[in-house]
Formats: sequence, structure tokens, C-alpha cells
Amino acid sequence: MKKEAAVLSSLFSAPLLFVWGASMAKALTITTFNILAPVHRSMPNQPNPDLNQRESEREDWWRPRAEGVARYIAEKFVSSDVILLQEWWFDESFTTVFDAAICETFERVSERRPDRDDGMCCLVRKNGLLELVKSDKVMTGPQRIAQIIQCRERLPNSREGGRHVFIANSHLSFPGDKDPVINNERQKKEADTILNALTRARNEWDTSNSSKNCLEIVCGDFNSNSCSPAAALVEENNFVNCVSATANQLLTNVGGPVNIGTTHCDHLGNRVSVDHIFLRLAKRDDKNDYGQRVKRERCSALALGYLDTQGTRILAVQRDKIVIEGSAVLSDHRPVTAKIAWPRLKKADEKLSDIYVNVTMPLDPLEPAWGIVQGDNM
Repeated sequence: MKKEAAVLSSLFSAPLLFVWGASMAKALTITTFNILAPVHRSMPNQPNPDLNQRESEREDWWRPRAEGVARYIAEKFVSSDVILLQEWWFDESFTTVFDAAICETFERVSERRPDRDDGMCCLVRKNGLLELVKSDKVMTGPQRIAQIIQCRERLPNSREGGRHVFIANSHLSFPGDKDPVINNERQKKEADTILNALTRARNEWDTSNSSKNCLEIVCGDFNSNSCSPAAALVEENNFVNCVSATANQLLTNVGGPVNIGTTHCDHLGNRVSVDHIFLRLAKRDDKNDYGQRVKRERCSALALGYLDTQGTRILAVQRDKIVIEGSAVLSDHRPVTAKIAWPRLKKADEKLSDIYVNVTMPLDPLEPAWGIVQGDNM
């Protein structure tokens, strides 16, 4: 009895403790990571701070960190099927550094912001569960984009190919206005654009595919926490927050959005939780625009991360606790990784049963959408 009590105590006292086990070896693994482009990093300890020199100005400034980030990704996330990177720098030498570290393991595709030196990048593991089909970008605001990636399940013995996965690599705008309402509405509008683009991409996919469903993923740097209007809009459209779902599984949450803890230290010194992964299982024959779709009531199984009745579910979420402030950082963000069970149906034409949950309540209605995390020194 004491042993059982100790186990229960550890579950409830350790917030969001997700265990990576051997049973997850064949799970679909998705990682999101804002790598902090050298063009956006102000150099610390500058002789003349008024110049606000950027790391990108000198190769001896940006190369050591770039090499460190590239090695870190190549070694730490070698088992991730897809890695979504924000703030990818479109410098030839920078790209060469990354390709030297990852080219044997990952295929790379990137999308550049108009008239800017950075953008979004997607890495797809060459011997992973998915293969890259195509990538495109959608404008979410002036000089701001999201990357829409289409992947296909890798089936070596199938000529037709496997099921499809559509991913929105997202980077919402920084809440820089003094009025939080303006910030929230701007981010919500960007999320709305991303959801529409993801739905259009799904509706246009190859009609020769025999699969009846596909997996949709919205992830990246939201510049706001899981209680923000942008995140709420995503969940209102039947996406599931991976962190909230896993917290419900571990009985560390009573329902509603959950933050995984600090994932970013911004330029003002705020330690915030802004990097998210959302999932949805969509039917191929659902051609309606997401905004016109009838909102169905959802059952409690979805809150636990069960996306259908066939075993598609969120298994675990993990935040890597790298240092995110100071002069020796790899990035000012921490990567977030989710593992998803996505078993194949026994019959290609077997119909899925819908799973939908009761309306969730905010974790903390008084918490600002920017989501400053107090007392998190990790």
C-alpha cells in the first residue's frame, strides 16, 4: 500500500512528467523547435550596446552556435520523424553547417519570408515513418508566413503509398502592442489563416490515395500560451492540445488547456510557455471549409488524446530543458516533442467512429494570453 501511495504521490507532485518507453518505439514522433535565427539575436556583452549588433554580422559570432544547434538536433532528435523549425536562416554558409550535420538522416525543405532572411524549415527523417510529398507557404500577415507540409506514410511494399499527414509549421506574431486585445486578435487571425490553408491542402490532395483519413498537425511558436484566443481557436476546430491530453491521462489535470512549462525566454526576460503541438484526425471526404463546419460536441475521450476508436492517440509529450538565456545558449526556445500512436485500419474502407468531448474550461481564466510562468527557473 505504501508503494502504491508513493507512486500516486509522484504522479500528482511532478507536473507533466512524461515517460518515454520502449512501447513508443514505433510511434509517430513530431518535434517543434524555434532555433533563434542569427539575424534576430542581439549579441550579448557588446562593446557598444547602442549599435545593437546582430549575431549574423560576423561568422565567428554565429558559426559556433549554429554548429551546436545542428549537432544537438542531429543527435537529440535522431528518432523524430518530422522536425519543424522556426526562424531558419537563409544564409548559404549557415545552410551548409546544418546539411553537414543532418543530411544523412533528414531531408530538408524550407520556405522563406518575403524580403526577409529567415523563414520556416521542415526536416523529415529519411528512414522514418513518413516521406515528404511537398511544402508550400501561406502568408499569415505582412512578411509573416506559415509552412504547410504534406507527408505520406512510408510503406515499402505498397505502390499506392500510405496515409497522408498535413502539418502547419507556425510562427505567430509577437504580442508587441500595448493593447493585449490587439495582440490577441492579430494572433487569432493568423491562426485562422493557417487553419484554412491546412484544410485547403488536405482537400486538394491526390484523389488516387485509397486512405479514408489523414492526420493534421498544427505546431510551432505561437508567441502565446495554451489559454490564448489563437490556441483556443485551434481547439475549437477539433484539434487536441497534446500537453493537455497527456496531463489528463496522468490525472494531473481536471480538464482544459495546460502549459508544459517554460519553453521560451523572450528579449524582455519573460519566461513563457509558447511552443505547442495540436492534432486532429480528418476524414478525406470532409470537403467543407473548417470555419463552415458544424461544431460537434466532443466526448471526454478526446480530452485524453484519443482521436478515433481505432487506437489513434497521443502517447506522450516532452520538453527538453536546454538553457534558454545567457551568452552560451543554443536557442532562446526549448524544443517540444510529441509521440502519437497511429495504427493502420484492418480494412482500407473501414469507417472511423467520431470521438468528441464536452466543452473544456480554461486552466486559469485570469492568466494573460502571453502566459508568463512564475517561479520556473529551469
